[in-house]
Amino acid sequence: MQFRGLSLVFASVLGSAMLPGTLVSAAAEATNSELESLRAEVAALHANVAERDARIHQLESRNTELELDLTSVQGAVALAAGDTSTRHTQSCAPSSNLEWANALRVATAARFMVQGSSMLTVMPTGSMKPVFDERAILLMEPAKFDDLKIGDIVTYKHPRYGMPVVHRIQEKRGDKFWAKGDNNGRMDEVYITRQNYEARVFGIIYAREASEQAQKFGRTLAAK
Repeated sequence: MQFRGLSLVFASVLGSAMLPGTLVSAAAEATNSELESLRAEVAALHANVAERDARIHQLESRNTELELDLTSVQGAVALAAGDTSTRHTQSCAPSSNLEWANALRVATAARFMVQGSSMLTVMPTGSMKPVFDERAILLMEPAKFDDLKIGDIVTYKHPRYGMPVVHRIQEKRGDKFWAKGDNNGRMDEVYITRQNYEARVFGIIYAREASEQAQKFGRTLAAK
């Protein structure tokens, strides 16, 4: 009986000695699980930060592209060459409430939908009224010469003006076209050929005011 009592006491003492180790092990497992959870949260935060940084970089690059477009389009202008002797000056062209810079941004966004397209501003000659005037931004697509048809508004390099002229195709004569400004009384004196043809208008964005170049050009004309 005494031996049995001693055995029970020994077992009780042994169990008491083992209990703290079990608790430590459980606590360690809980700590490891918490650490793993924290590591997963940190990894997720790093991924979110990397995604945000990539998005910021993308937006900065896009903004740079827009600013370059806003700058470059200022130098890309076309004449709607006017026939001053017979022009119907009472006609007017549409406008909008868009400030010029915002109209350029809208035009830039639309331009990216057509591969190889470009933008043009217009000098204040009035020959393409009432479709557009110097308050318009023209969206140009690189249409093939063989795809052109009567009614298309196109640009072609005029030998006298040394810059693009934007007029509407009126007739086809063999392998060339004859164009005219909508507000002009007679055809252009130069044919549109494969050599001087440049692009076709596929969209027009209207602004509240004319471009700086057009305003300056208009003041020059007024001074004369």
